[in-house]
Amino acid sequence: SNSQDHLWGLRAILAVQSFAWLFFKVFNPTLTIPAPTATERTPHYQILLRKILSPLLWDESFIFCFFILLSARTVSISFLREVNSATYARSLISRPIRMGLPLAVGLAISCAVFSTINTQYLEDFARLNQNPYLRAPERPDGALASFNSIWNLLWVTRDYSLQMGNLAFPSWTLWVPSAIYLQSYTVYIFMVILPFSRPAWHVNGLIMFAFGSWWFNSWGWYSATGLFLADIAINPPLRTALFRGWSNSSGSVRMPYWALAAVFVAVGTGLKYMWTAGLDQDFWSGEAHAHPARYTGGSSFGYYDGNQPYPRMDNWLVIVGLLVLVEFSEIAKTILSSKIFKLVGRRSLSYYLTSTLLMYTAGVKIFLYCNVSAGYSSASAKAVAFFVVLPCSILAGEIFHWAIDKPAVWAGHAVFRW
Repeated sequence: SNSQDHLWGLRAILAVQSFAWLFFKVFNPTLTIPAPTATERTPHYQILLRKILSPLLWDESFIFCFFILLSARTVSISFLREVNSATYARSLISRPIRMGLPLAVGLAISCAVFSTINTQYLEDFARLNQNPYLRAPERPDGALASFNSIWNLLWVTRDYSLQMGNLAFPSWTLWVPSAIYLQSYTVYIFMVILPFSRPAWHVNGLIMFAFGSWWFNSWGWYSATGLFLADIAINPPLRTALFRGWSNSSGSVRMPYWALAAVFVAVGTGLKYMWTAGLDQDFWSGEAHAHPARYTGGSSFGYYDGNQPYPRMDNWLVIVGLLVLVEFSEIAKTILSSKIFKLVGRRSLSYYLTSTLLMYTAGVKIFLYCNVSAGYSSASAKAVAFFVVLPCSILAGEIFHWAIDKPAVWAGHAVFRW
């Protein structure tokens, strides 16, 4: 089957991982991968859990890198399946509305809430819970600044984590949709060329572009990889070559590509555990120094920004390996294409926006009430917060999906038809 519905299932898994990462980041920060400069006094078992489980289950950089590459993998599917000017124009015209409206509403709610309430409770919680990561969202100076913060979400081209739209949103993660939207245009530029060139040139051209953007530590090599994987899945000659595998000119040596994908996953996983568990946390950002542009000047990533994940090689290896292995497994694609996976995957953006806001408002306040006022232990208060925020996030995400997210899709298509 050449259905691409399994990509919704992958998005659903990432949505669950994102919720787990967010909860741990707020309530148990030592279970997440810490910033290189963080100093914490934590129980040893939590450090072990972080080093053993977090690299693949709730690693911030892995989750967000996966979302960025997966977006590049999906954005070109409609055009590659139906190559015409109308399909191409629909993608370009509807995407700003499709992404911009939900993000604008989510950020507007955040600005309104945190500009109205007293955020001292977040500082009290951070001190009580010994959480060096938790900070109140920044407040734009006024209504015009708030509007500009919302407007700029889709127009920032670098230093995503420093934009006010990111700083004004809880968890400071709204830079990810900015990067996803910007990288869509990398895909748009290349995908219009692919149907009119030889399939073999697709491989060479995208590999050269990916290498160049890797050199400059740009997100472009993630976008090129996503487009390449979409091209392989849709283009019959490339798909046939994928399942045929590699062989030398005489045919005496053969290698299936699923084996190469498994090697990618193994090497990437090994690197992730090396950075997380094998080396001191001061070395976690060491991979950023492997890009030559850092030493020749003129790079969009000229410094290491600890507030946002950058396009890491270890994550890339694991993500690409997993995506290729899924292409080879009809069982995996059937499971990922099931109704529940598609339902959660289609609501992933809504769940992200609502759960983040609820975690930083209701979740933290519930913990403070249970722990300080009611005398619950810290663990019990966290459990209460979890079992309240989780169903509330599902309900709020469902409301947001039907009230904002789906109308944004309809509006994008309506604007295109108009």
